[in-house]
Amino acid sequence: MLNFIAIFLTSFVDQISSWFVYNPQNPMIFSNPMFWAFFLVAMVVYYFIYARITARNMFLLAFSLFFYYKTGGFFFFLIVFSTFVDYYIGEKVYRSTHEPTRTWLVVLSLVVNLGLLAYFKYTFYFIDIINSFGADVVKQDYLAAAANGWFGTSLDISKIILPVGISFYTFQTISYTLDIYRRKIEPVDNILDFGFFVSFFPQLVAGPIVRAADFVPQIYQPYKLNAQEYGYAIFLIINGLVKKILISDYVSTNFVDRVFASPERFSGFENLMAVYGYAIQIYCDFSGYTDIAIGLALLLGFRLNINFNSPYSSTSITDFWRRWHISLSSWLRDYLYISLGGNRSASKFTYISVPLILLIFLLIDGWTGLNFMFFMMLITIWLLSLAFPEMKFIGVIGVLVGATFAANTFVNAAWYSFGLLCVIILFWILLLVRPERKQSVSTYMNLTITMLLGGLWHGADTRFIIWGALHGGALALHKFWMDITGSKGKKPSAIGRFMGQLITFHFVCFCWIYFRAQDMATIDKIFAQMTDAFQFAKIPEMVQGYADVFGLMALAYAIHWLPRRLKNNLNERFTNMPDFVKAIIISIVVIVLYQASTSAVKPFIYFQF
Repeated sequence: MLNFIAIFLTSFVDQISSWFVYNPQNPMIFSNPMFWAFFLVAMVVYYFIYARITARNMFLLAFSLFFYYKTGGFFFFLIVFSTFVDYYIGEKVYRSTHEPTRTWLVVLSLVVNLGLLAYFKYTFYFIDIINSFGADVVKQDYLAAAANGWFGTSLDISKIILPVGISFYTFQTISYTLDIYRRKIEPVDNILDFGFFVSFFPQLVAGPIVRAADFVPQIYQPYKLNAQEYGYAIFLIINGLVKKILISDYVSTNFVDRVFASPERFSGFENLMAVYGYAIQIYCDFSGYTDIAIGLALLLGFRLNINFNSPYSSTSITDFWRRWHISLSSWLRDYLYISLGGNRSASKFTYISVPLILLIFLLIDGWTGLNFMFFMMLITIWLLSLAFPEMKFIGVIGVLVGATFAANTFVNAAWYSFGLLCVIILFWILLLVRPERKQSVSTYMNLTITMLLGGLWHGADTRFIIWGALHGGALALHKFWMDITGSKGKKPSAIGRFMGQLITFHFVCFCWIYFRAQDMATIDKIFAQMTDAFQFAKIPEMVQGYADVFGLMALAYAIHWLPRRLKNNLNERFTNMPDFVKAIIISIVVIVLYQASTSAVKPFIYFQF
């Protein structure tokens, strides 16, 4: 009997401790039932303290840090470190009246934040680039190796684990310091309030990226939530869970993941459908997370900005980036694009970035001695043309050298370098023929560089660089088209709108191939299957075989493309329902989601960024 009691108590204690100890195999994410159990308990506590602002904020800070620990483990200390650094730098920047000091403090903030981000995200990628020049730098986690030496730990140094959400909260803390520097906001009252802003759990690990100007004032406001907002919050949470579990996870597990894992085993038609499948998968996954985040925040009395607005209904690539990951695109616009010069002029960083980008693309395609010769010639001529703009013949020579360089890359099938060189030559010719368009060309370059760096933000891989470059080039091309046609601000015809949506959607899907594939070899296989093994005759048979997946994809796209007024009407109908009807709908949804869910919890896609 005593043995039974001992075994029971041991098992009970182990179970309880597992609820509070980080488990990398079972992170506490929104699609995990464990999160909802903790959130329910938190809401019970919240009910008794929400009216007291300080107690409310401190409770949410504690719960947010616990949530991050359960999601990302001991990287919890990293977010605490970033909180301390940016709080005190922000205070110093605000109090200082000496402009050089303020500038250096901002630089310090950027170095610390981007340095940490670069180490965890890009160390191995940079080592690969260095080693491509013949060096032999060892790929290891140098921080883990130092900890093993200093503290006698036995951490794995063979790989660098990316802290969950580091890209999101890094951008959040940087924007706080920059907004204080630009005198757009004042600092928070104390470090605990700043910690609450940085770590607020609904949007902590995958956005939306929150600005201090939008969120901080809410920290000091009393709780308020009317019946309409309450219904809207519940609607968003249900909508997000359905998107994630019923659509995204199902399409991913039963079709998309299999095709992208071995594209050569599937026909070109199946590869094409997998691309369409991934497009709706990533939308439902990411927008599902932000729907849940916005809904949870609203239940707690905080308002977060919308992050998605039917992006696949976009009529142009510019329109797409006004609808997709709005918090990131607006952040890149306000803190990177404008800093580069925006639509006014090119900055020094713009001029530095162009040869660096060309160098990266040459490394992607394969570095050769001939490439090095052409690269140095082109850069030298470009610098001379900048130094002596009145000597037009230098630019003409640059175009000829660039064209020869491009021809060499074409012959050697270095397609990425060839494409970039064609764009550079086109801009150079435009400047020679129409020098008054220099400001426009600067805008095109700044757009391209911004999106390329946005691609690099997503991950340290050639695929993301190309993905960003494709979107940046498309944005620049669309801007160029509007400039020469005068179509900016004009409403397109019905046919023009339809064609714009069709072209934009398929361009975005094409780019998703680079985003999703595990490496460049996989991308080549996908393109090969689409061009050489499409198997038109077997399409009816394949459609029948994947009837459930394709049907779900079609339904998801149909709902996505519904007019906004119909979606708003559905939201209003749910919001105005009696609570007992809402409870019945929630129960049905929970049962359906439980039946549709996989045995293992699938993390949200953007957790890896």
